[in-house]
Amino acid sequence: MTRPDSLLKMMNSRNAASGVRMGNAKSKPSRLHVTRRQVVMTLMMLICFMGTGIGYVWSNFERTQIGYNLSQLKKEEMRFQEINRKLKLELATLKSPQNLEHLAIQQLGLSPPKPEQIILLP
Repeated sequence: MTRPDSLLKMMNSRNAASGVRMGNAKSKPSRLHVTRRQVVMTLMMLICFMGTGIGYVWSNFERTQIGYNLSQLKKEEMRFQEINRKLKLELATLKSPQNLEHLAIQQLGLSPPKPEQIILLP
């Protein structure tokens, strides 16, 4: 083949407008090139996201536990208030003059004072 023939053949195998060869050769799959820095940064971001997620779940769990504890403490407070109300009522009953007089007569055998037993203080 002479030089003008090879030039003609080459010109025919290219696109006339762009000059790009028109071959149907398969392109090689490009290999992913990842640097060590990119790997380290990706791992650091994953660790950061995982830490944030774990922190969020932990805080929600703690909030739920505190809510349960608060509910339990409110029930206990209501129980103590009821006991306190009953004890105040019992104390008022025990201090009443009618109850004291009844206990003095029934249990201690006391009787109302006679007029000569009463001493008036100046």
